[in-house]
Amino acid sequence: MSTITRNTNHDTIASMYDLKDIERHDIVIECLEKLILNQIPKEAHIFDLGCGTGQIAQRLLKRGYKLTGLDSSEEMLQCARKNVPNAEFILDDARFFKLPPTFHAAISTDVVLNYVLTFEELKNSLQNVYNALLPNGIFAFEIYTEEGCESSWKENSDGGGVRDDNVWVDIWSYDQENKLGRKETTRFQLIDGQWQRSDITFLLKLYSKLEIQAALEKVGFREISIYNLKEDLGVEHSTGETACFVCRK
Repeated sequence: MSTITRNTNHDTIASMYDLKDIERHDIVIECLEKLILNQIPKEAHIFDLGCGTGQIAQRLLKRGYKLTGLDSSEEMLQCARKNVPNAEFILDDARFFKLPPTFHAAISTDVVLNYVLTFEELKNSLQNVYNALLPNGIFAFEIYTEEGCESSWKENSDGGGVRDDNVWVDIWSYDQENKLGRKETTRFQLIDGQWQRSDITFLLKLYSKLEIQAALEKVGFREISIYNLKEDLGVEHSTGETACFVCRK
C-alpha cells in the first residue's frame, strides 16, 4: 500500500452511507450490465475504485465475478469487509495507488472521481487504473460533469435522510470560479441511547467532458464513449448531472 491521506470525512459517514440508496445500487448493476459486463469473461476480476461499503462489490460477487475494492476510508472498508467477506479490499488513495496489470475491468461509481480536486491528480488517478488493467481491459465510471451540474449547483440546495438511529442533512453551495461544489453534512447518530452530532465538509470538483476525455487520452485509454444515464441507459429518475464514461486500455 502506498502512503495515503486518510479519508476521515468519509470515515464519519460510513455507517450512514451503508444505509443509503439500496435501490440505486441495483440500478448501477443494471447500467454496468449494459456497459461492460457483457464484454468481459463470466469469472472476470473486477477492480472497484472507491468501493465504499462494498454494496456494488457484493452484487457483482453474487454474479460470479472476482472483486477487489479500494477506498481511502478505513471505516468504509470495515463495513465492506462485513458486507462482502469473500472480496479483497485495499486501503489506499485513488491518486497514488500502484497495482500490477491484474483486472479485466475497473469501475468507479457514486462520482468518486469528483473528490479528486485537480486535473493533474485526476490524470494520476486514471493512470493508476490504466496500469492496473490487463491489455484490452475496460473501465467504466460515473462522474458529475460541468455541463450537467454547473447551472443547478449555482443555486444552494439541500437534502438528507431519516432513519431510526440516524438523521442527516446535506447543504450544497458552489464556487463557480474554482468549479468546486461544497457539501456540508450534519449528522445525528443514536449511540448507546444518546444522540451524537457530527459536522463534515466535502469538496467536489467539476470537470468538463472535454477535460475528462483529454485526461483519459493522455494516459492511453482508447475507444472512449460517453453515456447519458436517462437517454442512453434508461435510468428514468436521472437528473442529467452525471455522465458515464467507458474506455479501453
